[in-house]
Amino acid sequence: MGTEALAHLELLAALDASDWSVALQAVSVAGARMRGSVFGDPQAQEIVAKLVALASHAKWEVRRAVANAAAHAPHSIFESVLAKLALDDNSRVRQAAEHAALRRRDSRHISTLGKQHQDRINSTLDDIEARFGSKGRDAVKRAAEQIANTFTRELYHEVIRLLSPLAVSAERLRAQLSATDVPAEVLAGEADRIGRRVAHLRSVLDAMRVYTAQPALSFKAEVLREVIQEAASLALESDGDKSRRPSIDIHVPSKVVVDVSRARLVQALTNVLLNAIESYRDTGSLKPIEVRADAQDGLVAIKVEDSGCGMSAEAQKDALTLFATSKPNGTGFGLPLAAKIIESEHGGRLSIDSVKGRGTIVRIILPKHRQGDRA
Repeated sequence: MGTEALAHLELLAALDASDWSVALQAVSVAGARMRGSVFGDPQAQEIVAKLVALASHAKWEVRRAVANAAAHAPHSIFESVLAKLALDDNSRVRQAAEHAALRRRDSRHISTLGKQHQDRINSTLDDIEARFGSKGRDAVKRAAEQIANTFTRELYHEVIRLLSPLAVSAERLRAQLSATDVPAEVLAGEADRIGRRVAHLRSVLDAMRVYTAQPALSFKAEVLREVIQEAASLALESDGDKSRRPSIDIHVPSKVVVDVSRARLVQALTNVLLNAIESYRDTGSLKPIEVRADAQDGLVAIKVEDSGCGMSAEAQKDALTLFATSKPNGTGFGLPLAAKIIESEHGGRLSIDSVKGRGTIVRIILPKHRQGDRA
């Protein structure tokens, strides 16, 4: 008999043990086995039968352990087991059964989004439930689903908007290829147009990937002036029009130090500065972009002021909305990503004041120290 088969028999024996503490430990092991089991596995079916029987065990600790194990088991029989345990005389068993039922429901929904995210999402929901109870968990889950649905719907519309002219170009190219008198340069021009539209679609999808990424954040004290200088260099290098652009004047004392995730803050400031640079496209002004910052009362205030084209009230309202852009080749992710980095990742605030034809001011407020890191 192989080692695996022997371990399986030992587990079954432990689940049948008269000593309830042995059975309790065995249920935990069985729960871990169930997490990776598949339908039709005869060994898994034997474990399932034992767990179902233990749902009626005299000890509430064992019944609660069965409820916890059922949270990860893919077998449908546990639906009725959890329904029974949800009416248990012991409140801890009832609570575990309700929690497991939520986990099973979440697992069914999450599987459509990708099983690889299940543990991370459920872990977050567990933390929320521990602090705010099952109602808090449900409320956050509903809100997250609404946000995901909105994001998916907006992405769908944006992709369709980009694909429609691409389809028109492809149809026009097909018609031109079937004709005999179309010059080669015309065909090449149409192919180039298709290439540009494909490249733009790819840039939107790449921007979406960057926006939804959840990088591991490492915070440490950084000299703010150096961070801004790095972002300014990147923004100037990223600008496609090297012939005509404003300079960036940085008026930030070297003594201003702030706890940040440097790479992420550089990304946010680069997006803000690149947006400011591009606002000069259709203006006669080349007045420098001014960046100022100071620290007071535990906060650091950064102001980025440009003299570009500015924004209308409607454009200003949409500036931080995903996919909203007035630029021909814009993705609509630049400023929303900056806001996400500043607000969600750094606990700060980003606001925009703009006047059409006069310019824009972006204000960023950051906590000087990470909460709990310093007095």
